[in-house]
Amino acid sequence: MTAPVTVAIYVGDDCWGGLALLAREGFAIAGTLHARNADLRASELFRVRLVALDAAPVRSFTGPVLQPELTLGEMPAPQVVIVPPFYLPMAARAPIAPALAGWLLQVHANGALIVGMAGGMRLLAETGLLDGREVTGNRSDQRVFARHYPEVRFTPDAPLLIDGSIISAGSVNPCLDACSYLVSHFYGAAAAHKFSRYTNTVTQPTYERVAIRNTALKQHGDQRIRQAQEYIERCFKQDLTVESAAQRSAMSVRNFSRRFQHAVGMPPHIYIARCRGEYAKELLAQPGLSILQVALQSGFRSEPMLRRTFGQLFGMSPSAYRASAAARPGPMASAASGGQSASRL
Repeated sequence: MTAPVTVAIYVGDDCWGGLALLAREGFAIAGTLHARNADLRASELFRVRLVALDAAPVRSFTGPVLQPELTLGEMPAPQVVIVPPFYLPMAARAPIAPALAGWLLQVHANGALIVGMAGGMRLLAETGLLDGREVTGNRSDQRVFARHYPEVRFTPDAPLLIDGSIISAGSVNPCLDACSYLVSHFYGAAAAHKFSRYTNTVTQPTYERVAIRNTALKQHGDQRIRQAQEYIERCFKQDLTVESAAQRSAMSVRNFSRRFQHAVGMPPHIYIARCRGEYAKELLAQPGLSILQVALQSGFRSEPMLRRTFGQLFGMSPSAYRASAAARPGPMASAASGGQSASRL
């Protein structure tokens, strides 16, 4: 059996203890669902530890005490580090201990994925790890980032952002989406689908779930193309073109298309179509919307364009997909995406 993924959740005074523990319990749930076994140890996919600067108990924001299990120095090289929200009401910078900054920089250099949740992004910003990256966080922190961290592209309107090895979540539900992304990253889409169905109470489709489905297409080393993918995943419902995506990436259309094809394995116009098609599948699985409404809400300009693209991507018509989704007891899995090759578009 493959060793569990090691996860360190940093805790300190004034952290939101509830979200730190929610992430921990979410990973435990992912394991039990994947293994169909309630034995936490036997089904462990993620080995999660609360870590702190020292072994002393820390007082969470509302008072409950959290006991760190390991110090930063004792934590074996983590594959994931989570920084939960901290209560930081003032607009002034919140410097962090040099030992914490050094540890975060070191584990990131060693290949760890770093997850910041809401106010925890301000701690990460102090390390310089966010410079040049696009992240989200508390909307109330927008002025703080503009004033103190101008090198960070702070986008609080986005609930979840994945910029290479840095994952940021803006509030409670996106924190669960971040956990789902990690499940998908390490254990595949099927495990993440089980987890999301169990933990996510959101009934409306969100672009974050489209981003999670595309996890396997981001396992490459071109950071600018990953940023372009995430931009497409946020904006596909708009009048998005390859030209506008290339312009935002500061590349010519020819260079952008070549790099995108090399990194992702498909041209950017197919990626845009995939995002729209995946979102359309979620809308089709819900009653009440006409095919035309689904088309327009998914970013397609017309119903015929939706029908043509949907058939080429998934090997069936939107109406047939809706019928098959209605016949299932729960939300339809993404297995239909394994239909005909998208290269036919």
